[in-house]
Amino acid sequence: MTNHDEPGLTGASPLSQGDLVAGRYRVLEEIGRGGYAIVYKAVDSTTDETIALKTIRPIAPRPHEVVARFRREAEMVSRLQHPNTVRVFDYGFEGDLYLAMELLNGYPLSDILDGVRGITLRRAVAIANGVLSALTEAHALGIVHRDLKPENVFLVQQSDGREIVKVLDFGIAKTVYEDGSPVLTLKGRAMGTPTYMSPEQAKGAPLTIRSDIYAVAVLIYEMLCGVPPFQGDGAMDIMLKHVNEPPPPVTVPELRGTPFDWAIQKGLSKKPENRFRDAHEFLAALGGTAVTVAGARPTAAPVPAPDENDRGGLLSKVFGRRG
Repeated sequence: MTNHDEPGLTGASPLSQGDLVAGRYRVLEEIGRGGYAIVYKAVDSTTDETIALKTIRPIAPRPHEVVARFRREAEMVSRLQHPNTVRVFDYGFEGDLYLAMELLNGYPLSDILDGVRGITLRRAVAIANGVLSALTEAHALGIVHRDLKPENVFLVQQSDGREIVKVLDFGIAKTVYEDGSPVLTLKGRAMGTPTYMSPEQAKGAPLTIRSDIYAVAVLIYEMLCGVPPFQGDGAMDIMLKHVNEPPPPVTVPELRGTPFDWAIQKGLSKKPENRFRDAHEFLAALGGTAVTVAGARPTAAPVPAPDENDRGGLLSKVFGRRG
């Protein structure tokens, strides 16, 4: 009997500098790896463009599940065209398993969150707008991300000092509607990262696009307060808090009692029906103006250069008050 948790069964093999993938992509160097994938910098020999090439790790556990996840990510992300979503140029499953994507210059949101001090309101709003803008397209196509977290929000550096938000890793994304009904998570299990899970996700219950809304509210809370709303001793403890404990108030004094505070609390509602209906409604509550629906021409949401003293100033501009 084959042990499906045995390493080395994915069909993948380690890549080295100079290796050619799919007869087209020449590997330059490894630039990152996660739980199931490795990302390389590579050159497209047909265009001479430098790209990011994602492949499956040869030691990935549960190989058949990992391959299915990889295939799902490729098929879903290739449908997304929004400039706040990482672009996919090409992918393949036969022989070489690969995902050819745009190479991003910057760093993940997790690099600027130190677990102590939050970032400025101005920057947090702009980053949230970028994430929600990307989700408007995904949600319009019936796709729920399911793993929104700081590591999957990338800040691309522009020459003028601005940043463009890119949402990454639709590896556990799911098509929300099949025959008009929400689908269950994979085999009824809770999929995602506990710190950013919605209550229904923590319980392994059916998900909707409002599950992503909850995760964005967690991200905003963490960006402003320095720590996520729920912390604990291990994954189960955190998940139980998402399910049972009311969301704590924001710790930023000038935000308390403002419409922005209300928007965060609404996004963190335990019941999905009490949250924002969709990313577009959440955007409107934050003062965002990005419009992204299937068939519309989207525009990227740039993040202005950081200003570490702008919290109160922007609050006054947005709400006409300081809270």
